[in-house]
Formats: sequence, C-alpha cells, structure tokens
Amino acid sequence: MDAVHRLTFGVLVACGVALPPALSALDGEIIYTEGTVTVSGNSGTRDAGPGVKISAGDKVATEADSLAIIDLSNATQIKLLERTSLVITAVGDNTQVSLSAGALFSRIVGKLAGGFSVRADIAIAGVRGTEFFIAYGKTVDGQRDIWLCVNSGVVEVSIPSENQEVQVPAGKGIDVIGGAKLTPPRGYLWTRKLNWNMDPSNGSVEDHTSMDQYNDLLNHDYN
Repeated sequence: MDAVHRLTFGVLVACGVALPPALSALDGEIIYTEGTVTVSGNSGTRDAGPGVKISAGDKVATEADSLAIIDLSNATQIKLLERTSLVITAVGDNTQVSLSAGALFSRIVGKLAGGFSVRADIAIAGVRGTEFFIAYGKTVDGQRDIWLCVNSGVVEVSIPSENQEVQVPAGKGIDVIGGAKLTPPRGYLWTRKLNWNMDPSNGSVEDHTSMDQYNDLLNHDYN
C-alpha cells in the first residue's frame, strides 16, 4: 500500500527530521535549461544555465518556450515550465519554494532526510516522498485556482480553516477553487499527457500543458 503524504493548504506541515547544521547550508543547482532562464538575487538578475548555483532568496524565472530543472539539496528535483516564477525561500534541511506564477513538477529523487514545501499564494504544500504537478489555473473572486495532481504515492490535502480534507491517490487530481474549496479527486484524461520526465537523457523533458485551456481540461475525465 502506498504511503500517505500530507499536503496542507493554509498552514505549513512539519515533515521529516532535522539534518546536521553543516548540511543545511547546501545550495541548489540548475542542472538543465531550455530557452531563456534568469536568476535574480542580491547581485542582480543574470541569465542562468546548467551549473548555476542558487541559494535561499534567489528568484528563478522562465520565459515563453523555456524551462528549467533544479536539483535541490534535499533529494528533491523541480521542473519549471514556461512563464513560471519561483523564489527559493529556504534550501537545506527544510527546503521551501514559493510559486508566484506558472507551473512546476516536483519529484523526490532519493531518501528525503528533511522537509520540502511549495507555497502558492495562500496555499502551502508540505510534501514528503511523492511526485506531483502543481499549477495556477483560473481566477475566482480575486483568488487564483490551484490545480494539483499526483503521479506516485498518496497525498492528503487539507484546508484547516475550512475543515476540508481529502486523500489524492496516484493518477488523480483535484482543484483548489479560489484557494478555499477542494474538489473530489478525479482521473482527468489530460493528466495522462503530462511529461513527468526530468532526465534529458531519457527523452524530451518539455511539457505543453496549457492552463489557458483550464476549464476545458477540467471537464474531460475518464472515470
């Protein structure tokens, strides 16, 4: 049976164990890019390619027809799709990233010794040991929807302030409507077309999922 991994919206879930202090200072690294990718930090904004180190406080952004794959120091990799903006808020034993636009894939690539979380507006996702896709969708009453689907493991999603909770198994997805309402997990046909590959040596890593077609995509399921 797959382990259940907790994903909480509205509060940060503590997950994992603390690493030795020496490991908490490790940086992340951009390991692959296509198109135009920039990193902004204390030293200004610069074009970024493979081998560029990133630290807490850095902002990574991709332009149209671009992507970036980042290796984080706690056995986590993330793939940023085009027009995505992400701030690395903490790197090390409890790595945290803040998604302000676009979409990303996240995958645990080794034994996760610490915690990993993704923040999107008011939503904070605390994750351990799973593979998922998260993206911004349409806007409802000034709040952007958040779309999430799971490729491996089981994710428990909750909004404590609304007393809502749901388990999302592999192959299913949910919509966090306006950041305040969870839809039941469903199997959407379009999620089968997501490209989870993060290794260019195994083929293309590009993904052409369009959140501009969000409404149409949600209406096509295979239950």
